[in-house]
Amino acid sequence: MRKLLVDITPLRESPPYRRLWTGMALSAIGAPLTLVAMSLQVYALTQSTFAVGMIGVFSLVPLIVAGLYGGSIVDAHDRRKIAILASIVLWAVTIGVAAQAWLQLDQTWLLYVFAAIQSAAMGINQAARSAIIPRLVRPELLSASNALSMIVFGAGMSIGPLLAGFLVASVG
Repeated sequence: MRKLLVDITPLRESPPYRRLWTGMALSAIGAPLTLVAMSLQVYALTQSTFAVGMIGVFSLVPLIVAGLYGGSIVDAHDRRKIAILASIVLWAVTIGVAAQAWLQLDQTWLLYVFAAIQSAAMGINQAARSAIIPRLVRPELLSASNALSMIVFGAGMSIGPLLAGFLVASVG
C-alpha cells in the first residue's frame, strides 16, 4: 500500500525544498485566481465572450516564448534571483489587476497586457523553480521531488479556479 502513495520524503528531509514547494503551491493557486479576476473584468467591461477568450490568446504566445527561452535564461543566470524576480512580477500583475478594478480604469487592453506579462512570468518562474530543485534534494529524491511539484501544480490549477468560483459566488 505504501508504494501506491506519494513519497513525501523530500518535504520531510529538505527544509529549502519544503519552502520552495509551499511557494509553488501558493503560486499554483494564486495564478488562476488572478486569471479569473481578469476574465471577469474583461467580461464586465465588454459583455463579450470573444473578448474574454482573447485573454487566452494574449496568454498563450508569451507562455510559449517564455517556455522556450526561459530555460536558457535560467541556465545563464542565478536561478534563485530569477525565480524571485518572476514571483515579484506575478505579484505586481495581481496588484495591477486589483488596482485597475478599484480605480475603475476600465481598460481592456491593460488586462490583456497583464495577462501576457503574467503568462511570461509564469513560464520563466516554472523553469527557474524546476532548475532549483536538484540543488535542494539528494539525487535519489529527485523523482519524488518532481512528482510532488507536478502534483501541487495540478492541484493548484484545480483548486485556484474552484476557490475563485467560490469567492465570486459568495463575495461577488
